[in-house]
Amino acid sequence: MRQLYLTSLVAASIAISGCSSAEPPTAPDARPVQPGMSQPPAGTGVTGGWVGVGHSARGSVSFGVQGGVGRLDFSDDFSVSGVPGPFVYVNTTNNANTGRPLRVSALKSNGGAQSYVFQLPGGASYTWVLIWCDPFNVAVAEAQIPATP
Repeated sequence: MRQLYLTSLVAASIAISGCSSAEPPTAPDARPVQPGMSQPPAGTGVTGGWVGVGHSARGSVSFGVQGGVGRLDFSDDFSVSGVPGPFVYVNTTNNANTGRPLRVSALKSNGGAQSYVFQLPGGASYTWVLIWCDPFNVAVAEAQIPATP
């Protein structure tokens, strides 16, 4: 019995230390859109379907770009598993730790239509929209999209 207790204690210690040492991706935060800046119309641009990465996800996302401003629109039927600290990213890869990630915003809701409008840095052609659990630095859901200008 004592050996089972010690084994459980060691396993719990490893799990806790592994989780507590995770650091969120070092992606830059997207800058908010200034009042008066033009924005892409809702629901325009390229579209991708959400796929869960070790979690459940459904729905789609549209990504429109106009004049250096990006707009993400999640579909009415969007849903994703609840996790601590979920953030929305756009990236050139499906990993928020590689490529040219841009942290758009904290996820507003685990379900339903929602929009994010933000300034884009120059020079990146995004091909992924991600939902990332920042506290544990793991993917939650991803949507591949055609390359944006």
